[in-house]
Amino acid sequence: MTSARPGYCGCWSAGPPPWCWPRPAREEIIEFGRAQRTGYLQRFAGRIAAALAEDQFIAPPHLVRAKVDTIRLTARQLLLIDAQRRAWEKQMGEILLGTPGQQTEDQPGNAFPGGEIYLSFPGLGRRLAARIAGEIGEHIEQFTTPNSLQCYAGSAPVTRRSGKRDLVVARRLACNRYLADAVHKWAFASLRRSAWAREFYDAQRARGKNHHAALRALGNRWLEVLWHCLTSGMPYDNAIHAANRNQGLRAITARAA
Repeated sequence: MTSARPGYCGCWSAGPPPWCWPRPAREEIIEFGRAQRTGYLQRFAGRIAAALAEDQFIAPPHLVRAKVDTIRLTARQLLLIDAQRRAWEKQMGEILLGTPGQQTEDQPGNAFPGGEIYLSFPGLGRRLAARIAGEIGEHIEQFTTPNSLQCYAGSAPVTRRSGKRDLVVARRLACNRYLADAVHKWAFASLRRSAWAREFYDAQRARGKNHHAALRALGNRWLEVLWHCLTSGMPYDNAIHAANRNQGLRAITARAA
């Protein structure tokens, strides 16, 4: 059970079933999980080792053969779906960036306007960038301010007054649900790829917000940055973003003083 072996589905699609393999050592399980990009490797290895240590149900040979054939068929179908998904991801990248050597004026649609800007953001891969770009559309000028885009995506909070009481903040429900879901996933994916995003998320959690509320707040900030990049035609640059944030913080501190 080494990293040279195929993935989970590949193990089932050909050769003997996994239960016919020699019992692997814990280090081999961790190496296999790392090769398949499995998270929490120690926990993964512990669960596999515990399952292997338990008494196993022994089914009749004819039932085992039938189940193995069914599982192998399912595994081959999953491998085919994965290949199609990868081809689709490649196509999404070509739509966003344009196919080299084929982009001409009489062939519109080879590149999505601002596609390279979407892909420059941390946490936005081809699939997620294509979803967000498709929901926002080709004409960013229809959103006159960052807040209009944030409201459209449902990340901007709703403020309401109740008589003389203080403002009550509620979650926005009238929005593009597909864009809201994509931005939520973007915010989560950016936590591992952007130090600023992680810092902002941790600050929101420290203020008492739950996980999803903190992600909505982070997605709201990302949309503001995205709007400025799209309207100015500039890809995302972490150094420029950090400089602008520091300048804004200094201005707030000066006004408070």
